[in-house]
Amino acid sequence: MESAGSELPSEIIWFQILPRVPSKSLMRFKCVCKSWSSLVRNPSFVDAHQSFHRNKLTHLLLTTWDRATRQQHFLSAQINQDGTPTPAIHLLNLPMGSDHRLYNAQSTNGLVCLYLSNNLSRHHTLAYLDPPNFIFNPCTRESIILPHASPAYCTSHVTYHFGFSPLTNEYKVLQVQTFRPHDSIPTDMTFMFKIFKLGTSLWRRLEIDRNDLPFEPLKCPFEVHSVCINGAMHWMHLKENVVVVFDIGDEKFRVIPLPQDYVSFIHRIGYPMGDAMRNVVEVGGCLALIGDKKLVRSQNMMALWILKDYENQVWIREAITFPLRWRALGCPVPLRTIHNGELLLQSIELHVHEAPDHVRVHVYNMESKSFRGSEIGLPWTFLNDARLKLVVCYDDNIVPLR
Repeated sequence: MESAGSELPSEIIWFQILPRVPSKSLMRFKCVCKSWSSLVRNPSFVDAHQSFHRNKLTHLLLTTWDRATRQQHFLSAQINQDGTPTPAIHLLNLPMGSDHRLYNAQSTNGLVCLYLSNNLSRHHTLAYLDPPNFIFNPCTRESIILPHASPAYCTSHVTYHFGFSPLTNEYKVLQVQTFRPHDSIPTDMTFMFKIFKLGTSLWRRLEIDRNDLPFEPLKCPFEVHSVCINGAMHWMHLKENVVVVFDIGDEKFRVIPLPQDYVSFIHRIGYPMGDAMRNVVEVGGCLALIGDKKLVRSQNMMALWILKDYENQVWIREAITFPLRWRALGCPVPLRTIHNGELLLQSIELHVHEAPDHVRVHVYNMESKSFRGSEIGLPWTFLNDARLKLVVCYDDNIVPLR
């Protein structure tokens, strides 16, 4: 009697077994042969890998500037199932100029968009001052430089926002320019929107009529940190009491009214986020607003307004209670929900007694109301004066950039 074949069908190996392998191992497997390298880049395999690893682990992207070599280093730490981080490991250096610093970073589906600023002036008027900007996959360590987009005449400010549309399966970067046209009066400001789609080579200008927008674009704080949820980018527009929404698929703007009892709370984030502000976050896959500065000061509490029903615009208020004074903990603000359902918070002020080569993160369990903190340190190979900063959280994803 002949024995049954011992080999598994290729389909099971390719789409049931290998997608369960961590991205770090898959990157080594690419060197086995050309067919394996092609498999790892196959869109169906990438989707299968993402499906198996969704909500399994959360990673932290950290950065430090090495004064001796004048290089920006990027490191990674993993958050375990119990919410504690692993030691940081070095990923790579990106080719930044000596006058450039990381101003903002946004992560979606495991990819990170790094927006740099020039130390001389972020409100620049000359094209050659425009620093390079990157899309970076920390899991594969692959990065691309976005094509140079020449600023308009007398550009006042340029910002970038990154997102993904699950309906069109597209990653896009939205560039927002506010500027004064040539030969116009100083107060005559206007705006321009451009789109870069991953997989293309050029920016494309969006033709938008100012009268068709449901908000005043020149008053919208596009410099604040945006959050990509449900295939759209979101900003808080306090002057008009709305959340501005940009749909990545149809490339149109709309607004969501703020909850009636919302009390604003905005805290400036220091380097590496520059002057960016974080007042919208992701909580459990939902859009959330950070609020109640008075509660933080008087009762050591911070409120979150969570948009539980996105279609019907139903907000629910939740409260975070800190075990100590908010400032004593380093002024923590929420970053996002991690894989185990807990909320990750980042301390944004460095205490005098804390070493600059450590980052303190906090995890808050919204069900048990428990709160705990951990520290992440630089590897010993870095100089003692290096300052470590937490940039963003990201998920395991092997999507290719080219």
